[in-house]
Amino acid sequence: MKKTQRAFGLFLLWLVFAGQSAFVWSQPGTETQQPVFTCDESVHDFGKIRETEGYAVHEFVVKNGGTAPLVISRVLTTCGCAQPEWSTRPIEPGKEGFVIVSYDMKNRPGPFSKNITVFTNERTLRHVLTIKGDVIPRPEVLNVLFHDTIGTVQLEQTRFLFSAVLPREKQVIDMWIQNFGKEVLNLTIEDVPDFLTVTAPPRLDSNFPEKMMVEIDVPKADENKRGRQTGTFSWKTVSGSGETITRAMPVSVNFIDDFSKMTPAEKADGATAQISTASLHFGRLKNKRVNKELLISNNGKSTLNIHSITVDDATVTQITGFKKQALRPGETLKLRVYVNPTEVTGSYYTNLFVVSNDPQNPVQEVEIAFEK
Repeated sequence: MKKTQRAFGLFLLWLVFAGQSAFVWSQPGTETQQPVFTCDESVHDFGKIRETEGYAVHEFVVKNGGTAPLVISRVLTTCGCAQPEWSTRPIEPGKEGFVIVSYDMKNRPGPFSKNITVFTNERTLRHVLTIKGDVIPRPEVLNVLFHDTIGTVQLEQTRFLFSAVLPREKQVIDMWIQNFGKEVLNLTIEDVPDFLTVTAPPRLDSNFPEKMMVEIDVPKADENKRGRQTGTFSWKTVSGSGETITRAMPVSVNFIDDFSKMTPAEKADGATAQISTASLHFGRLKNKRVNKELLISNNGKSTLNIHSITVDDATVTQITGFKKQALRPGETLKLRVYVNPTEVTGSYYTNLFVVSNDPQNPVQEVEIAFEK
């Protein structure tokens, strides 16, 4: 009995000693010193970057939030296109180091996401960082004939023409533009007509082709409107030196009827717009206003509704006689087309457009030309 009590007493003394030892080792300042890896960000998004820039470079700032030196032993990437550099010396507690990643964009257009694994002497051993972005490619071959120039910017075309647009139809026209100057230009688009949306790059780098897009803004367009609508929007470029160039860009839209639900028989019994000529050539002119006759006849079996008769250049060409928009079968509309060559030099060309409810040919053109 006494032996048992003695053994139990020794056991109690051991528990007390062990508890005191544990209390001593758990006091503040007695833990094993450890480094702690922290980074200013775990994911860096480059956004949209150009392939022609060569490399996209970002520096991740690494900080040691622990009590012992932090050592980056190695850094691995998921692709040879991303090359890392890092602090090779130990990062003291409270101090900063770095992991720099260079992404090679050459021949890698489109979105990308690459992981970088950082190995350290911290308890977690490794940490994953990410770079991502979207590389805008440069066309390998740009077979474009530029027809217009605004300052140092050349454009693929001089105007935007939507030849035939149905009610509630969304159409888009795009064209290449390129800054052939040495200065970077800031581009803004203003005064856009209500029925249009214009998308253009805000910045034009030297010798880097970009695309401008003009589209029908369906919610704002009048779905009951038929015929030709014209308008302009303002183009403005500003260089780094402050030079500003503005220009009005013409836009034309031919809104036509929807004939998709008509049967072949209904189309055959519909209206037919017959124009007396496809071209009005006035020959060589002096500074004298002249005119020619143009006839539009309804050779069909239903009423011909003429939605619009317009010309591209109303400053030189005018139309008279458009007083009747509905022609019964067999009726003819007589028009006079005048040209004023006073302010024209050399050759002159423009187009006259007739938009009607002819299901076979809703938009017809007449070329107008002369020389001076």
